[in-house]
Amino acid sequence: MTGTEKRNWKDYTLILPSICHCYVGQLAIDTLINTLHMKSARVLNWTCVEPVIAYDPYENTNKENFAFGIEVYEETNLKLLVIQQRGSIVSGKRQEFVDELLTFFKNEQLKEIIILTAFNAVERNDSQLTGDQFRYLSTINNSNNLGWIALEERQDKHHHKIVRDRDRYYIAGGGIANRLFYTAQQKQIPITVLLMFTDVGQEVQHANELLTRLNQWKKICQVQQWQMPASQRAWIETQTVPPIY
Repeated sequence: MTGTEKRNWKDYTLILPSICHCYVGQLAIDTLINTLHMKSARVLNWTCVEPVIAYDPYENTNKENFAFGIEVYEETNLKLLVIQQRGSIVSGKRQEFVDELLTFFKNEQLKEIIILTAFNAVERNDSQLTGDQFRYLSTINNSNNLGWIALEERQDKHHHKIVRDRDRYYIAGGGIANRLFYTAQQKQIPITVLLMFTDVGQEVQHANELLTRLNQWKKICQVQQWQMPASQRAWIETQTVPPIY
């Protein structure tokens, strides 16, 4: 069972997924935790998230440990905090989830929030169909020197930009990402969203691409290949059995 003792996470960077199209955000977070051999530090007992309990899915861990609906992992040398969310947000409690997360951010005196998510590729506009399929949103000027493309603002049916802040951006299939980004922006909390235009069958490729972009920015580690946990590989790589046809 994970300990609940008070830890000093001041000025840590918080990374978390948004439960999204093709589960790309969660897959990226699982791969990051597994690659860095991060340790579970706290279980968040938020009633806005459906309860989950399962065996620990990561390699190089005690297989008698359990994993829970929403759990915090830490890497002290990198001052990195990662939240993995396995349970869905309870219907009607999305704003409660956002409020809980931002309260956690403030109480722990964290430095910034980074969200990993996906944008349903079928919802792209014409200008997004070709070229780089990665986008970002940020409240801080931290990515200009990386050559990244910011997520384009929405337009109305007359091709005019939408003025109201909460409607300026659209992340189709991006889960809580847009609401969390807007609320954090209003509270002047540093937040960045990294996303890929994703379709079914691209989950692993785009999860790894998100991590590569994150690593390009934050210089987290030097890796030859991101290490997906065996639990995820079994799910992704399962082959159809020919005799059933």
